[in-house]
Amino acid sequence: MLAQTARLDSAVASYTRSPTAPLKLLGGGSAMHRLVPRALVSFLRAHPDVDVEVAESRTPQTVRRLADGEADLGVVIDDEARGSGLDLEALGDDSLVVIGRSGGILAARPSVAYSEVAEHPLIGLDADSSLRRWIEKHLGPHAPLVRYRTTVAHLTVLVGLAEAGVGLAVVPRRALDPGRPVEVCELEDPWARRHHLLAWGVKDGPLPAATAALADHLRQAARSEPAWPARHEETGPHRAG
Repeated sequence: MLAQTARLDSAVASYTRSPTAPLKLLGGGSAMHRLVPRALVSFLRAHPDVDVEVAESRTPQTVRRLADGEADLGVVIDDEARGSGLDLEALGDDSLVVIGRSGGILAARPSVAYSEVAEHPLIGLDADSSLRRWIEKHLGPHAPLVRYRTTVAHLTVLVGLAEAGVGLAVVPRRALDPGRPVEVCELEDPWARRHHLLAWGVKDGPLPAATAALADHLRQAARSEPAWPARHEETGPHRAG
């Protein structure tokens, strides 16, 4: 009985304690909406002995932490990560669009400028969200005055409110399901066209197999995202040096 108890304790311990330090994965709100959860589901099922710490982080903070060796991988926005010196790899389109209720003011409109969008009541993410800060940064000091009817914490809620006709919303196209009954309109502003990149942390020694495996699951998750007709070509791989 004692021997059986010892074997049972050993077996339980193998499920409750990871033998290695957890991987650290960072990403902005857009990546955390669907891309990262999909990758985590497949990775954690395939690697029961590897744990992953995940945190939402804006691209500048993610780049800094990766450069300092404080994280293993990050999902970043292309224009804010170029020139960082990190190894970067294209993951896919993350362009922004404006959405509203089906049959509403966006119906039959192929594209619209943000300045016109701002003339209508909007709904948005919380002021401290990575996506909201990214938009406001690129609008600059001469941004049009916006009336937000409400702000919410999650993209899923934001899309649902826009679909219900509460107001217009600016969201990543990849946050939408292609069959959802919502009007989707291209944003004409150049800053609306952006891409996700996979960024690698600066670490000493060879690349751990678990890190490479998590990166592969992120690639697979990006490829499985719903396909939308693209007006602009995606960027190719970016490599430092």
